[in-house]
Amino acid sequence: MNLLVAGCGQVGARLALRMCRMGHDVSVVDRDEESLERLGSGFTGLTFVGNTIDLDVLRRAGIEGCDAVAAMTDSDNVNVMISQIAREMFSIPRVLTRVYDPDRERIFAQFGLYTICPTALTVESAVSALTEQRAVRYVTMFGQTLSLSAAPMPDALNGVTLGRASVSGGLVAGVLHKNDTIELCSEAPERLLVEGDRLLLLRRAGEGERR
Repeated sequence: MNLLVAGCGQVGARLALRMCRMGHDVSVVDRDEESLERLGSGFTGLTFVGNTIDLDVLRRAGIEGCDAVAAMTDSDNVNVMISQIAREMFSIPRVLTRVYDPDRERIFAQFGLYTICPTALTVESAVSALTEQRAVRYVTMFGQTLSLSAAPMPDALNGVTLGRASVSGGLVAGVLHKNDTIELCSEAPERLLVEGDRLLLLRRAGEGERR
């Protein structure tokens, strides 16, 4: 797959790295050159600096030869614009739109946009954990099914920042604090984890949990 990721925040960078490691050709564009540093030395794809809704920038990043585009900036409006450009102007067959506002997600879905809402996924997982329901939710991206679940924080992560927290077989997407507040990794990477926190884990379905 030839994938263009627009937006190199915490999620965009990790998506690009993961897809790159899976053997896909990945290009990343962000208006902030420092944001591209999140990719690190392990990223073997291409990076571009520029406005993610600028047609010349997108062409320079190779959108015309892409099989898929993932709009992962921190702005719902920008992500929708990127997705519409990719679909309507460049006829990209697979376009993923990251949307923070659950209400907007429903509206955008009516226009045929394939969306993923980290806010809704996190809240669903948190509600399941708080009400002792089955704390696993599933989402499909690019043909891959992922699970989002809440799990007790390992003692070894006490005092570690949220952005540096890692567990075997999964990605730490956020934290459910014991005071019932939720923080996403992309929102508070420097937040220190403390005893009683529950991690919100994103995994490939079937890894680390039973469906």
